[in-house]
Amino acid sequence: MNEYTRREEIRWTLATVAVLVPAVAIAIVQLVTAEGPMITNPEAIRAADEAMQLKANYETCAKTARKLTDEVSVFGSRAAQAEKDAEDKTKKLKKKSRNPSRVKKVEPNIPWSAAAPVLKYARRLREGKCRAQTEAAAGKQDDSLQAWKAIRKAAKIKDPGSKKEKREAARKLRKFFKNAPVEKLQVHTDAAAVKLEGNVQTALSKRAQALIRAPLPKGLFPRGMAIGVGVGVALAALIISYISVHSASLRRGKTLVSLRRFANTPEAGLQAAAIVRLAAHHNGGEPGMVVGSALGGLVAGLLSPTNDPNIFIADLFVAGSMGGLLIGLAAQWLTRTLSGARNWRERTKELGDVEKPTIPVALMLGGVTPGLEKQFLRYFEALPVADAAMVVQKLAAQAEEQILAAADAASQVQMPNAPIPDGATPWGGPGAPGGQMPPGGGMPPAGPVGYGG
Repeated sequence: MNEYTRREEIRWTLATVAVLVPAVAIAIVQLVTAEGPMITNPEAIRAADEAMQLKANYETCAKTARKLTDEVSVFGSRAAQAEKDAEDKTKKLKKKSRNPSRVKKVEPNIPWSAAAPVLKYARRLREGKCRAQTEAAAGKQDDSLQAWKAIRKAAKIKDPGSKKEKREAARKLRKFFKNAPVEKLQVHTDAAAVKLEGNVQTALSKRAQALIRAPLPKGLFPRGMAIGVGVGVALAALIISYISVHSASLRRGKTLVSLRRFANTPEAGLQAAAIVRLAAHHNGGEPGMVVGSALGGLVAGLLSPTNDPNIFIADLFVAGSMGGLLIGLAAQWLTRTLSGARNWRERTKELGDVEKPTIPVALMLGGVTPGLEKQFLRYFEALPVADAAMVVQKLAAQAEEQILAAADAASQVQMPNAPIPDGATPWGGPGAPGGQMPPGGGMPPAGPVGYGG
């Protein structure tokens, strides 16, 4: 910074630093400490799903075991009746025969309609690996071991075709299941079903209570890189703003220092005209970029929903910093456009206090009608350098003459009969020197001394 740096620029630079440091610090803390939402432990979910799947799969085994028990009961009754009939027939044949010892025993004719369901359900239990599932859930039971062995042997029987094959298959089934405790097998499968139901309830209870902290979703930027990019954008904006302020002050200094040699020459108006032009320029620096970037990152960090798995908080922080920079730049441009020449007089006086030109800028400012600064500057900046210097000299001269005329008018109030000085207007001010004046130039009817200064 140097003496040509405006007080406004210094204030804005300090303000941007005051906003940048806490905003970036809070955003970093928010981003570092951000945590994902509480979710159900995936392991607990998987365990519950497996328990329910096992229970659902085993329901077929339990139903098949119950049906097998019923069918074995019916099959046993029909087989027992067939055996009794065969035995009675054998006895009758022996009575009728002259040599009973040579009479062959009649084989029972067990109906295949009663045996077929037993074979079907035995195969289902075998193919569904129901024994393994039952023993895994309820453990081994010696009481049902013989029934499981009967099922294994029965499942190996091939589908019979002819009547003879059907009778033979039915007799084998009768042999396997005659003494097999099928009711114990049903008890075993029912116990397994109860156990699996209990496992499901336990797994569901654990799933409801097993909560863990979910990791934050990852997007384009990891968290550390996002912090670096977001902070880097804000610091880059601050550096650019500082360089802009520094360049503007150096440019003012080079321009005005080079014109000091004209201070005591007929071209003395060049220095004052340069002050007027430089004062009309907006401030150096880009405070909007700095403040926008810092606040954009802060807002993005504070408003980022961590409970939404589709929101990438690190990416949002980077987007907030960059988007805030653009919004701040647009706001800065809009503010400078709307402010116009509002601070032009203060900036002109500030440069005048630094340079102290031969033509006092206060006199020149007094020649510009208040409220018409914008029109005057539009006209003034379109003039060539030499013409602008002449305008400044004329404005200063006009203002000085009006001050002197106002002083004379005030003295005439005490001397009512004194004649009006030559060249003065009836209200005490001279005519505009040099003919026409630029927009905003000239003064309204003079009032007290210093009006319009």
